[in-house]
Amino acid sequence: KDVEGMCSTYRQNLYRNVRCVTTYNPIKDKEVLEALSAAGLNRTLYEKDESKKCLLPCTPLACVKILEALHVYDMNLPEGNRMLGKTVTVINRSEVLGRPLGAMLANDGASVYSVDVDNVYVQSRGKMFDTKKSVEEVCRESHVIVTGVPDPNFNLDLSWIREGTVVINVATDSNVDKESILKIPNVKYVPLVGKVTIAMLGRNLLRLYENFHS
Repeated sequence: KDVEGMCSTYRQNLYRNVRCVTTYNPIKDKEVLEALSAAGLNRTLYEKDESKKCLLPCTPLACVKILEALHVYDMNLPEGNRMLGKTVTVINRSEVLGRPLGAMLANDGASVYSVDVDNVYVQSRGKMFDTKKSVEEVCRESHVIVTGVPDPNFNLDLSWIREGTVVINVATDSNVDKESILKIPNVKYVPLVGKVTIAMLGRNLLRLYENFHS
């Protein structure tokens, strides 16, 4: 995955480590450059370029696109608020999946619970704080549960899932018993996200090309 996600031209790992939320251009202001040179600072400064599209981590973005396809996002609401009123639990707090996914969903208006090995946090727009709620409590509240625990022995307790919940498994070794979860009324279960993730990799590559060559 690291190899297929590497774009040597732009020195970025498109699969895992794209963390860019805005794009930047080198500052070319003559006075600024002369001042830096006079101070002995031979470095490149950058300024925001709002005309170029940002890049987002592939796997979290794949989860967002899946939620959009399942109509969890309310497209009648303005951008940035299309998850208002939705509660999401993300059972993973890694830099690859849990943290960026939680931030993206929170920025779209969702109430996000971030679950790690020994604690639960609440993510809101730009903030993360502790909560005393248990994993069971937050799962029972949730409209969406995303699980990405890299442990073949971990299985999500299906008694915590209410009717109509969307459950997305991101783990290589499934964290969910497929046959049992489908017995819960109106549950929407997504067992894999790999193909959508690869599509998001291509999306990031195209955006980089457009940003540098348009």
